Amino acid sequence: MLEIADALLVTPAGRRHGTIVVGDDGRIAELRDRPSGRASRVIDADGLVALPGMVDQHVHFMEPGPTAREDFAHGSAAAAVAGVTCVAEHTHGWPVTTPALLREKTAHLEGRSLVDYALGAHATPDTLEDAGALRDAGAAFVKAFTCTTHGIEGLDPDQQLRLLRACAEAGMRVLAHCEDESITAGAERRLRHALRDDYGVLPAWRSSEAELTAVVVTALLARLTRARLTIAHASQPEVVELVLRERARGAALDVETCPQYLLLDEDDVVAHGPTRKFTPPARPAPAQEELWDLLRDGAVALLSSDHAPSTLAQKAEGDIFDCPFGLPGIDTTLPLMLDAVHRGRLDYERLVAVYSAGPAAALGLGAHKGALAVGHDADIALIDPTARRTLRDEDVRSKAGWTPYAGRDVHGGVAMTFVRGTLVAEHGEVVADPGAGRWARPILR
Repeated sequence: MLEIADALLVTPAGRRHGTIVVGDDGRIAELRDRPSGRASRVIDADGLVALPGMVDQHVHFMEPGPTAREDFAHGSAAAAVAGVTCVAEHTHGWPVTTPALLREKTAHLEGRSLVDYALGAHATPDTLEDAGALRDAGAAFVKAFTCTTHGIEGLDPDQQLRLLRACAEAGMRVLAHCEDESITAGAERRLRHALRDDYGVLPAWRSSEAELTAVVVTALLARLTRARLTIAHASQPEVVELVLRERARGAALDVETCPQYLLLDEDDVVAHGPTRKFTPPARPAPAQEELWDLLRDGAVALLSSDHAPSTLAQKAEGDIFDCPFGLPGIDTTLPLMLDAVHRGRLDYERLVAVYSAGPAAALGLGAHKGALAVGHDADIALIDPTARRTLRDEDVRSKAGWTPYAGRDVHGGVAMTFVRGTLVAEHGEVVADPGAGRWARPILR
């Protein structure tokens, strides 16, 4: 039996100093005021903060399929070191569109991950009615694009409607990437015709209007069909306003945002181009502060990394149109949010709500992940609030090997990470073997 003694525990009931007792089954057996004296191993956590391990609901570890950009060995190691104990993964290079492909993927991933993982599926025009079968096979959500991106075909409103009807009937959650195909395609044609190759192409191509137009349609269809849907990676406060409008009318909608929309802005995109190329892109700086307010106040319910890495060499391939979208983020999301806690932009409770408890519930894992509670998996991130460091490319464990936040000083660090009671990372080093993580299959409702 393991006991993590004398930590500040952040639980669903609030904060308290105490001891976490981990049973032999890898679950939290008891929360005590002080150590029992009966444990075979006691970790002195005096001065540390115990959070439930983070649940990152939006990552791309690229397996099976081409792994030049990332794989589960590197991605899950980065997660473990960064206090993330469960990820929800879907790869665009090998999209899961059928139960058979999901079974093939789960077999492939067995023994490859340091942290637990849920798995998402992709919707295509040929698989719009297959939500029930995918849910029964164990998919945690269906990813839908409203514009063709990463090689995945976008869905028009008629196709979205068919998908959402099927998902509503099956009880399957949808994660929607919202950019309007006609607006992005028209902008790209005009920009290419004008021979534009400057980095200002990115916000002109993947415009604010394209995102908002798609959100209007998607949110409306979610309400009309009563499908459970999350708007992925919201880049601007107007997205949240549109979602709140439909929620007030009964829609089962949530909003996800990511650190890049809270900490990077359009000036960064124009200055750095390929290494700030993600979509939707970062918006002008005033959007950041409004998003922080919405995250803090509960209007934005979910935070993820949207970890979609490429190496610097891969980012340098082709022009600004053709180099890959996406940023590495799994290494840095919790460190950046701990720094936000230090700076008073969030508190620990809100951090847990948006990056652990909320995603766990959305993924169908809330009965055993996302909280320091008796009966839950002993997924624990022990935080040293006094730690300070400068983020550096050389510390990134993702295959990408770099971070857009290099040079940024952060307060607060992950001292230890436990997955179901197993210590997987300690002070920035991996201390377990791949295979410590396992498939986290959603509990059907």
